[in-house]
Amino acid sequence: MIQGGSMTIRDRIIAYWKGRSAEFGALRKKELTSDLAPRWLREITPHIKDHHQRILDLGTGTGFFAFLLAQQGYSVTGVDLTEEMIAVAKEQALELQDSLAGTVDFHCMDAMQLEFPHDSFDVIVARNVTWTLPDVESAYKEWYRVLAPKGVLINIDGDYGVELKVPVVANHHIHEGVSNTTMQECIAITEELAISRMDRPHWDVHMMRKAGFSRVYLDMAVSSRIYDEENELYNPVPLFSIVARK
Repeated sequence: MIQGGSMTIRDRIIAYWKGRSAEFGALRKKELTSDLAPRWLREITPHIKDHHQRILDLGTGTGFFAFLLAQQGYSVTGVDLTEEMIAVAKEQALELQDSLAGTVDFHCMDAMQLEFPHDSFDVIVARNVTWTLPDVESAYKEWYRVLAPKGVLINIDGDYGVELKVPVVANHHIHEGVSNTTMQECIAITEELAISRMDRPHWDVHMMRKAGFSRVYLDMAVSSRIYDEENELYNPVPLFSIVARK
């Protein structure tokens, strides 16, 4: 197992996101009422057939995608590895309950070892998740397992293992409030992860097909549709989307 001092890489990932849970939750809550929210819906909802779909939000963090979809009437299950993230998500669910037309159910769970039966969900959404996983190939197999026949996976991510090392030229961005020590730990974690050394996102497309997914479509222009100004919600890492069917 990969080690980081006396901690496993999994422990370090949990500790990193535990430390960022409060700040991260505040930013994502602000994003829900920003101009970005309807843009994210335009990215996701064309791939969701109707409101009776069972949706899984992987790496939900503090629940941004889960809340966004529940506000539109969808029923969503959100999972995250970090207990503190899930705790913030549950707190925000109580605050937002009057705006939720659908339902949200949060669980602390490993995205690489999901505690759901086969074929449990019609739609899986994942935003900025795969770059944090120690074994992405196994994760794609697991996601395929819990996805129902003809279900769809919407995987939105960036090549963080490369991009986080590039100096940010934006005047304002989502990472500017993160301490240098925290960012250096984030970069150190990515250096331990095999996914950071892959040719992304083309490697991901290959692995998803290998896992059994069909009709795998890659879109490199996500950031251009979501972000039109540099502010505290701006992500300087270029995002891609991979949409695949089971």
